[in-house]
Amino acid sequence: MFENGVNTDKIFDGSEKVIGRGAQADVYSFQGYAYKVYRPSYPVEWIGFEKRQQSEINRAGLSPVRYYDTEDPHIVKMDLIEGDTLEKKMLGGFTGGFDLLADMFRKVHRADPSDVQMPRLIDTAGIGLSEEEKNKILPIIERMSSSLENRICHLDMHFLNVMLPKDGSEPVIIDWINSRIAPAVFDYARTYVVLKECAPEVLGLYESAVAADIASLKISDKDFEDAVTVCTVIRNREKNT
Repeated sequence: MFENGVNTDKIFDGSEKVIGRGAQADVYSFQGYAYKVYRPSYPVEWIGFEKRQQSEINRAGLSPVRYYDTEDPHIVKMDLIEGDTLEKKMLGGFTGGFDLLADMFRKVHRADPSDVQMPRLIDTAGIGLSEEEKNKILPIIERMSSSLENRICHLDMHFLNVMLPKDGSEPVIIDWINSRIAPAVFDYARTYVVLKECAPEVLGLYESAVAADIASLKISDKDFEDAVTVCTVIRNREKNT
């Protein structure tokens, strides 16, 4: 049996169910766990990086979901969250989505980054960019990394990356591969860029929900605009690759 071109005979028995599909991997539920099956072309070292990121997030107390090795390096076993994404809840009529998203930002930014082994945004933002693009965004990141407090940032916080467990326990933030140590302004700006691209009609609701937190962090309008510029360049690189 092949899933995404990966031979899954040693893992699955045919009773697995698809619970998510992405550009680089599909996710299945099987025997009480989730399994992420990456495409064969996806580099194994990137999968290893994702597992290390998740381990550090576990240590920081920001996610209960743990990753486990399997017999195939392109298949990762994970703790299964029985529940729905925040997006699905909102489509079903839930009206507190933006306030909950703001809560998730606060939870992440309150965590102590001092012992977390995670790359800084300034050290990785230039990967895959042209010299012109690097010259455009790296000085901004350097300036703000020196003037604003550095925190753990998720850097892909949106309604599909927040899960609401069916048992009513605390929401769970997923997909930490983009997370970096950086000023929180980049976290807010990244979500702004994603929403502007995918759902521009809700930008006003998002800005209202996070405005007080942005102000409390002493993030100026110019800082936010510059962070949006940085996140737009990085987002365009992701789409092009």
